[in-house]
Amino acid sequence: MKIFITGTSGYIGGMLADRFDENPEVEKIIALDMKAPSNLAIRLLSSNRIAFVQHNLGDPGWEEKVLAEGRPDLVIHCAYVIREGYGKKRAWQIKSNVTAAERVFDFVSKNKIPRLIHFSTVASYGALPENSTNYKFKESDSFREEKYLYGVDKKIIEEKLKAAFYAFSATQVLVFRPCAITGPRGQFAFKRFGLLRAMKFGLPVVPVTGPDSARQFVHEDDIWDAVRFMAGGGASSKYEIFNIAPADFFLLKDMAKEIGKLSIRVPMRLGKLCFGALWHLSRGRIPTVPAGINSYTYPIIVDGSKITNYGFKYQYTGREALKADRGYYSRFVDK
Repeated sequence: MKIFITGTSGYIGGMLADRFDENPEVEKIIALDMKAPSNLAIRLLSSNRIAFVQHNLGDPGWEEKVLAEGRPDLVIHCAYVIREGYGKKRAWQIKSNVTAAERVFDFVSKNKIPRLIHFSTVASYGALPENSTNYKFKESDSFREEKYLYGVDKKIIEEKLKAAFYAFSATQVLVFRPCAITGPRGQFAFKRFGLLRAMKFGLPVVPVTGPDSARQFVHEDDIWDAVRFMAGGGASSKYEIFNIAPADFFLLKDMAKEIGKLSIRVPMRLGKLCFGALWHLSRGRIPTVPAGINSYTYPIIVDGSKITNYGFKYQYTGREALKADRGYYSRFVDK
């Protein structure tokens, strides 16, 4: 089997390339990213079964380089610039995300790739005031995000994906909508700055801007297992969407206790002001985009049980994912 994975210098794409390289049934992995792999991506740099292509998916030319290694049997599209661009960077981000996805979908269609796994997000359901931890979003629920560009762009990309493949394509399309992914690789190897890292390793206290402020976490090993499960034919239908999330979640005040921090209630207006000030003063280097206060305040809790109906089982709870002391990468990272 030949696999083409996008975004392999990133957290999830790199992990998938790493783990698939262990599988003797995988003949070749074509790994693509706009950035060269870091020293964390040991197999990307040394494996003779991995061919790395450095290219922006939004630009033409990568298709020929990928096909030079042979037509893939499976495409896994993980590449995405998550951090919202500041000022003129927005145009570049659209090219790197939306245009890139269109080119990937076109590549899959033209070359009649048998299977596509596309990574989307639960953020597109929309962080709105009417949300409650009493309701878990299902795959059939509509996307409602209109402000937070991560959720907006992922919504647009899913619409384009459905238009390209839903009705008549021979390609099996599997859409993954994970909640926040974490684990030992994410917390101790990549150390990417974000909400979890700020709370766990930065802020002395955890600010809470809403009574239902909550987070849901899935372990990185469960993401790998879900991809491996579906890559091996875990679903038979042509177009399926899966929320990827264990059953448990944290209210932020309880998450603070879990990581040994105090929590403090902060008015949302003050939180929004702080988000905006940090965003503009740092010119986007601190990823507190103003619209992000909604996703910080209003919960998006999803029902991730659909995939279990196909025989998949989560190994870890959200609490175990947050703790990040168990899993494949726990033996390789310095804590």
